[in-house]
Amino acid sequence: MIWKTTTHEFTATLCQKTGKTCPALARMARALTDAISTAQPVTTSTFEVDGSSELTHCGEGCTARFRASPSRIRVYCGANADDSADMLDDYADMMFSTEFATLPTGVLTTLPCAMLEASALAPRASQHIVQQATA
Repeated sequence: MIWKTTTHEFTATLCQKTGKTCPALARMARALTDAISTAQPVTTSTFEVDGSSELTHCGEGCTARFRASPSRIRVYCGANADDSADMLDDYADMMFSTEFATLPTGVLTTLPCAMLEASALAPRASQHIVQQATA
């Protein structure tokens, strides 16, 4: 599933447990985009945070790992805590990238049951002009 807000384009896979999109995953992604946007005035473009969270609204009871930066946020549901974030990113590159992605260098012990990527949209020209005028 793909959708946009004024700041991000979201792409999500179906949950392999339910066969449907996961509303809990979408809510978590929106909360992460809000948090990164709030932190942006006091961070740099290289700011990154990763962690995990229980998706309490998931009927299947799922833990989601995430990696978030100003340009991209990725969430991995049901991923093994022992798998490296870089291996998860390599796997996500294969799923979400429009360019040729190489196979991951390692092996994931558990494939994520669902994944989401939120890519920051470039500011529209009119937004950029308004921001410059108010600065």
